[in-house]
Amino acid sequence: MEKRSFTATGKTVDEALENAKIGLGIETIDGFNFEILEYDKKGFLGIGSKPAKVRIFEEGEDEPTPAPKFEKKVEEKKPEPKAEPKHTEKKPVEAKKPTQKKHDPKPVAKAEAAKEEGKAPAAKPENATPIDDNNAALVFVRTTLKNLGLSATAEGYIDEEGITRIVVNGSDATMLIGHHGDTLDSFQYLANLAANREFKSGDKNHHRVTVDIEDYRSKREQTLRALARRMAQRALKYNKNVTLEPMNPYERRIIHSEIQNIEGVSTNSIGSENNRKVVIYLTDGKKKNAK
Repeated sequence: MEKRSFTATGKTVDEALENAKIGLGIETIDGFNFEILEYDKKGFLGIGSKPAKVRIFEEGEDEPTPAPKFEKKVEEKKPEPKAEPKHTEKKPVEAKKPTQKKHDPKPVAKAEAAKEEGKAPAAKPENATPIDDNNAALVFVRTTLKNLGLSATAEGYIDEEGITRIVVNGSDATMLIGHHGDTLDSFQYLANLAANREFKSGDKNHHRVTVDIEDYRSKREQTLRALARRMAQRALKYNKNVTLEPMNPYERRIIHSEIQNIEGVSTNSIGSENNRKVVIYLTDGKKKNAK
């Protein structure tokens, strides 16, 4: 019988262990061993931070044996006999014909394929209004990218709801995302401060600014919705509550929204401040019918 194992990450080693237990569907690690693959690392403002990584496996699991090393025998080369020089006539070198670069007939198809793979940069909606280059939030974002020496670009626009949205593209900029978007949320908070420093609290002219990097937020939303569906099925299968890792208010709202569409389960938030978690639990009607 194949031994079970699961590898998970978390902000701390304890959190990574909890995530691994959820992944295996167990409440305790009795009968299991675990190893710490990577310790968590804290960075400055989340930059350079790394999550902890652990692996839980059943006792008696065979460790992979290293492949045997084979020594390659080196044969001694015998000196080759010297050949007498032969007189050869030199043939005229023919000039190479210049090669013509083939025209790619499907550049549009390739661009669409790159977009599906997530490699295409995030684009603004067609009906969006570009913002001025002197916009305080946009200036703050561009200045930060420049001061950090990141190879990235930032563009801003105002959507139909009047929200200022700043889109950052560039592989270097991904370091500003952080673990589950923690650094990106802090970066967005500072951009809001820059945009609203001239307004008082509660002012009607208060600007709302969102910052996205490499289309991270939409990808994260898809991941969270898939996680919500998967954990809901786990709760229904094992007839017990499932507690997710701590999330910010925006991510918890996504989980709550997705679970509302699944019959037999509901959600609630527990904890305080930055340690609030979503609990997926069975509704009363489902509990009565559960065996």
